[in-house]
Amino acid sequence: MATEGNLIPSINASGRFEALAPFDRVVVPSTYYTVEALRTIPEMQALKLNLYALVFQPIGLAEADYPAMLARAQSEGSIIVTLTSRLGPPIYILSTFFKSFPLVDGISYERMCMILDFGAVPPTLKDAMAQVMTHCQEYTKATLGLDSQAKLGTIPTIGYVSAADAQLFENTRKNKITNGDNDIAKINTLEAKLVKKDAYIAQLEAKLGIPPSP
Repeated sequence: MATEGNLIPSINASGRFEALAPFDRVVVPSTYYTVEALRTIPEMQALKLNLYALVFQPIGLAEADYPAMLARAQSEGSIIVTLTSRLGPPIYILSTFFKSFPLVDGISYERMCMILDFGAVPPTLKDAMAQVMTHCQEYTKATLGLDSQAKLGTIPTIGYVSAADAQLFENTRKNKITNGDNDIAKINTLEAKLVKKDAYIAQLEAKLGIPPSP
C-alpha cells in the first residue's frame, strides 16, 4: 500500500479531498468535506473507540488484517482525520493515505431547484403549464446563463368539487391572467408586423427610386 507522505490537513479545512486506495472507497472527490477532528492513534485508543469499525471496516479491510495496517500507520506517524459532510456520517482517514488537500480558493456548489406549487387545478391545464415551463427554461438561460430541466409532476392528493364551484374557480383564475400570449404567439405576431413593415418600406423606396436591398 504505497503512500505519498503524511499529509495532515488543518482543523476546519474544507473543500475537496482525494485519498489513495483503499480509502478512496469512502472519500468521494466531488463531495464537500470539512475536517472536524485530528487525533493520534494512541489518543483514540485511550478513548476506547473501536478503530476497526470506524476506520478500517468501511474500506473493506478484513479484521484479521487490521492490526498490521494499524501498526504500520503508527510507525509512519499517521494520525486519524475525521471528515464530515452533509451527505452522510463522519468518515475516518489515515493521514498517510491522503492524495490531495482542498483548493485554497475552492468554492462550494449546491444543486438548486425552483419549485412552483400551483395547488389543486384541473388536469386540462397541463398543456398551458408545458408552455410556461418552456418559457421558464428560456428565461433562466437568457437571464442567468443556466440550462435547466423543467418537469411537470403531481402530488398524489386529489380532491373533487362541484361543477358550479369548478366554473367559479376557472373564472377567478382567468380574471387574474394579465398576459394571455405565449412566446410562440408573440413571435408570430412580431414576425407578421415585421413583414408588413418591410413591405411598407419597400413601397416607399420604390416611390423614391431607391433600388431594393439585396
